[in-house]
Amino acid sequence: METVVIIWLFTLGAIFGSFGGVLISRKWDKKWIKDIFFGRSKCDFCHKKLWFLELVPIVSFLTQRARCKKCGKKLSSFYLWIEILSGVVFVLTYIFLPDVVLWELLAWIFINWWLLLLLVFDIQKYELHIPMWIFVTLIAVVFAFFKLDSLVVAETMIAYFLVFLAIYLFSKYYMRLRFSKKEEWFGQWDVFLSITIWALSWFVFYYNFLQFGVVNLINLILIYVILSCLIWLLFALISKIIWSKQTKIIPFLPSMILAFWLVMLFGGVFINILA
Repeated sequence: METVVIIWLFTLGAIFGSFGGVLISRKWDKKWIKDIFFGRSKCDFCHKKLWFLELVPIVSFLTQRARCKKCGKKLSSFYLWIEILSGVVFVLTYIFLPDVVLWELLAWIFINWWLLLLLVFDIQKYELHIPMWIFVTLIAVVFAFFKLDSLVVAETMIAYFLVFLAIYLFSKYYMRLRFSKKEEWFGQWDVFLSITIWALSWFVFYYNFLQFGVVNLINLILIYVILSCLIWLLFALISKIIWSKQTKIIPFLPSMILAFWLVMLFGGVFINILA
């Protein structure tokens, strides 16, 4: 039974991953919503409209050997990977939250899936996808206020927002002072994402059976910031090895999302170490 559930969840995740690939790849402008729900999928090269058998997640990509049936051009592996990763996110959410009620599990599945899309989009475009960010943030805020103490949620909101706003302002000042540039190594989009992380951060206490308090909240923020920076440094090191002679921008937003997932899973362990 467990295996069947996992297979179904992975399949459902792959289907949503196919839709997520459309969300990410389509140009988001005034026609974005209309194009998403009413537009037909086309080949990136010859613009042939795709038949539904050419849109079966993972299977179509592999059976067509990553090529368009009409023009024969090689398709980007992005669509395959976003489908696989979406399936993995659906399955892992179920595995790590086995005892929650169904509606709560579904809420976390879609929250984690939207976070995955934001992560992928930022790696590709070096920016926050505003419509998707607004959607997942609204879900996170409503979910947090519905499930948890609204006063506590508000306290964590202020704490997270002020910390990341301070980091953002410091980074701008440092870049101007050190390099006489207006460029940023920590962007305003990362501050926006901190609002989403705030809405979900209290669940770290809830699922790790931790007592909420000022000390634990400070420890959680400290752990989260350190983890985000360490993950970013790891990405930077890997990037330097792969693109040693090229200047490669390493976005910080994906590190924030990965750090949040780690804190959700091991927050109790991290906080107990500092306690």
